[in-house]
Amino acid sequence: MNRFQLLGLTLLAMSPAVFSQTANTSGSTQIQASTGPVTVNSSQSSTLPNASDYAVQISDLDKNGDGRLSRREIPATHALTFEFRLVDRNHDGYISATELANWK
Repeated sequence: MNRFQLLGLTLLAMSPAVFSQTANTSGSTQIQASTGPVTVNSSQSSTLPNASDYAVQISDLDKNGDGRLSRREIPATHALTFEFRLVDRNHDGYISATELANWK
């Protein structure tokens, strides 16, 4: 066993003893470390920055008017770009109004 593996195992074995959670408030957590108390602050927006993407209708993006969405009709930064395969349930390469409604 090399030094790095031994060091990793030692740190892993010590981690429950080194850190223990003592308090939890909204957005702030107090952790007792071996060197003293540590406060961890975190925050997350209550609204999604792309929430409007999830309220989209076929007519909003349907450029050729065929009543369905292809990959080319969806803007590059839209949530549907990243979730297209999940929304296209029948995997025909298009998103129908029914598929879009089930995504929301």
